[in-house]
Amino acid sequence: MARSSYKLFDNLAKGRSSLNIFLRIPHPWTAEMISHQDFDSITLDLQHSLIGRETMALMLAALRKEVYPMARLSWNDPAQIMYALDVGVKGVICPMINSRQDAEAFVSACFYPPKGIRSYGSIRANLPPRETYMKDYDEDILTIAQIETRAGLENIEAIASTPHLSGLYLGPYDLSIDLGYTKLADFSNPDFMKQVERVLSVAKKHKLLTCVHAFGEEDAGRLATMGFDIITPMDETSMMMQAIREKLGRVKSKIR
Repeated sequence: MARSSYKLFDNLAKGRSSLNIFLRIPHPWTAEMISHQDFDSITLDLQHSLIGRETMALMLAALRKEVYPMARLSWNDPAQIMYALDVGVKGVICPMINSRQDAEAFVSACFYPPKGIRSYGSIRANLPPRETYMKDYDEDILTIAQIETRAGLENIEAIASTPHLSGLYLGPYDLSIDLGYTKLADFSNPDFMKQVERVLSVAKKHKLLTCVHAFGEEDAGRLATMGFDIITPMDETSMMMQAIREKLGRVKSKIR
């Protein structure tokens, strides 16, 4: 599908924040069901989930076509990057990008020559088969480096200047751990917010997209106001467990 088919790109063009969800349950029914909610993008989490190679392809096939499909890699692995793109991922989030060298290796695996080293073999990414596939591919792809370590922060200017990099994704939990904060992803902490603002300002300087995890509703709203482009306020697993706990608690209060 061309870029114009995705609401995500319309939001970006109009300066509106988009909402993303991470999926961790390895089943196409979950993916299909959630894709009919009003998310602008859906990310299959290959790093912290049970989603495997074959299941990823089935889940992507189940997504509603207007929702932009992304994947967070388990690592900066060219083989995994190329497979994800072959089976239909459009946006690729790479964790633990700590240097310009890391970023260059990541981006290179995402693009065909002369931009990169990706091997041609589009499998279902070119369904239905079309002569415009290569053009559509270059228009649709997003390459997003996750900044979640002290080293990543220290090298953020060099990372952000990597050719063909589309965006930076602030990973507030790992970043909090690496910086020694007791409370993780604490967007009320002024010192932590200095790091958040640094990621945001460097990304804007280099005209990159800005993405962030923000599971608190107030945090999500605040970060959108600050100018983050893509906000992930939830994953389906934590929301399911929260809903089950709350419902179970209400039912137990009625029968005891």
